[in-house]
Order: sequence, then structure tokens, then C-alpha cells
Amino acid sequence: METYPKCGYRRQPKDADPYNDCPCCGIIFARYLAHQQAAPPAPPPTGIEPEIEADAPPTWRERLWYSLFELPEQPNELALSGQAVVLLVMVVWGVRLIADRVMTAEIISSFLHNVDLPIHEFGHLLFRPFGEWMMYLGGSLFQCLLPALIGVAFIWRMRNPFGAAFCLWWTAENVLDVAPYIYDAKLMAMPLTGEWNDEVAEMHVLRHDWHNILLPFHAVDKAWMLGNVAHFIGAAMMVLSWAWAGAWLRKAWKQAKIME
Repeated sequence: METYPKCGYRRQPKDADPYNDCPCCGIIFARYLAHQQAAPPAPPPTGIEPEIEADAPPTWRERLWYSLFELPEQPNELALSGQAVVLLVMVVWGVRLIADRVMTAEIISSFLHNVDLPIHEFGHLLFRPFGEWMMYLGGSLFQCLLPALIGVAFIWRMRNPFGAAFCLWWTAENVLDVAPYIYDAKLMAMPLTGEWNDEVAEMHVLRHDWHNILLPFHAVDKAWMLGNVAHFIGAAMMVLSWAWAGAWLRKAWKQAKIME
């Protein structure tokens, strides 16, 4: 198998088509081979040992790009069709979540809010040993951090970029889920989990995470702006997840057609 000096990629059995492009740097295999054959290296002068140049290792950007778009050894059209359906759900559901208004906290009626809530509450327990302020922040932080960490595992351990793109979508959904909570830090009108009686309800101020997160920085009056910024960031991340998943599916589908 040949190794290409530009990116260090080693051709795989799936790269049998000479007109297929390198998934790492985009070079066309046939053009590279034609160039190598058309310009053979000149023989070294007699009595002088030729210098053997080691292939330059790929840069971190090239390795990252390859990891983000690594294709399976044998793409399966049935599996790719299922992933295309998942992407369609991601887009349709994501558009609905992005359209939810921050000020009215419409997203809390979403099914995914009930999935995120236990993760949020566990985050409080997880970060409690690090102080009261970190305990308040830990809920929102952990519900956004967990899907991101799972996405990293999909890339580096499972080598599954589409799964990682879905985790980016889930992370974006969590950021959208947190945005109304930030927005509500001053008004504190949102109902909080566990307010089952008047005694607990009277502790609303002490139990509102983002009121207590922003209070030490005298930023409670800016809660509406910060909530909208969080919503914008979540929406941008969601659009990025669609683009990533769609680009990967396109490359994988193209590879599956070549290998037929």
C-alpha cells in the first residue's frame, strides 16, 4: 500500500479506484501516481550515498480533519439511509427548538427537556464539593458537557463522525435548553423542580441557579441579553451539526457507490 507524503495517508483496500480522492488531503490518487511515474528521481552520482528523506508527518489540522470525516471501511447503504433519516429528524426537530422563544421558555415542554433534567440535577451533586457557586453552575454545565464528552468518545474511540455530529446536535439542544433559565435570572418566573409546597416555593430565590451564578458578578440585570446570546450560540452549534453530518453522509454515500 502506498503512503502519500503530503498527508501521510496510507491507501486502504477500499481505495482501489485510482480516481478516488484521498480522504485526508483530497489528492487524486491517479494524478499522484502519474506524476510519480512521469518524473522519476535522477540517479545519485557514483560514490555518493543517496539521502533518504523521511515522509513529513501530517499536521494536527490534517489529522483532525481526517478524524472528523473518517469513512467506514465498507460503507453500508442501508445504514447510511438510516443515518439520513436521523439527520432529517435532527433538522426538523432542531428548527422547532430554535424557533422556541427564550422569554417564554417554550423549550421546557420539549421531550428532550425531561431527558436533560436528570443530567442537570446530577451535575449539582457532582460539582457540589467544589463550592456553592460551582454547585449552582454544575447543573447547566454538566448537562452541556456530557453530550460533548460522548461526542469526543465517538471521534477518538469509536471513530464514528456521524455519532459525534449527533452529539454536537444534542449539546446544542442543551445550550438552547439552558438559555431561558439564564434569561429568567432576574424575573425568576420559571417554575423550578421540586417546588411541591409553599415552604419550598418561598426558597425560590435561593434555588434559582442562574440568579445565584450571576449575582456575584452584578450581572443579573444583563440576564435577558445573556439568555439571548446563549440561544444564538445553541442555534449556531445546531446548524453546524447539520452541516457536519450532511457533509459526512455525502462523502460516505459517494464512497459506497464507488465500492459497488
